[in-house]
Amino acid sequence: MKKFMFIHKLNFCMIILFIFNISITVSAVHAEIHHNTLTVDATDRENWVYTDLLRGEVVDINNATTSLNWDLAFRRTGVIVNGGISGPGEAAAVVLKDVLFEDILVAPEEGYVSDTEQITTFATGDGWYTYTGPPNHWVLPNDVVYVLRTATGNYAKLRFIGYYEDNENKVGSGFISIEYVLQDDGTRTFSGSEPPADVVAKQKLATTWAALKRN
Repeated sequence: MKKFMFIHKLNFCMIILFIFNISITVSAVHAEIHHNTLTVDATDRENWVYTDLLRGEVVDINNATTSLNWDLAFRRTGVIVNGGISGPGEAAAVVLKDVLFEDILVAPEEGYVSDTEQITTFATGDGWYTYTGPPNHWVLPNDVVYVLRTATGNYAKLRFIGYYEDNENKVGSGFISIEYVLQDDGTRTFSGSEPPADVVAKQKLATTWAALKRN
């Protein structure tokens, strides 16, 4: 009888472990912090180049006014978001000055603005870049950080890190590089302060197993 009860408890524990493994897999697929660097060839003066930050790549968009499959678009120094007048999405941004990129652990709750007929989001304030004028005519990213709400309502912290194919020598203009951290589950946190899902699952399993042994 005791042997039967032990086997029954063991099978029950294995079922719990299986369920937790499924939970971990689902969490890994649907909740992840993405830290990416993306360089976009924005040299075309006529056509926008569209990007999907979740995929971390340039995407082909047939109709930007109806598509939710892009977040930011680039054309030379121009940058638009999929929100406001530029697209049907929820994209909007807030600029943060005098703060380090690494120190932003939570996205602000408010202050986000989308593109309007008068001005695009990334041109507000001092804009994302400074033009040096002659003799060099360089375009240099400003030392600011943006927090972006994406087209589908996720949050990313973002900064511009270059405008040239060769940023060190300022050769080949029109290649915009950005660095961003994207939280893909709709929450506003960029930190890793929460325990990973597998750790939580193991803790729960250990607690359950201890309870079974006590009984």
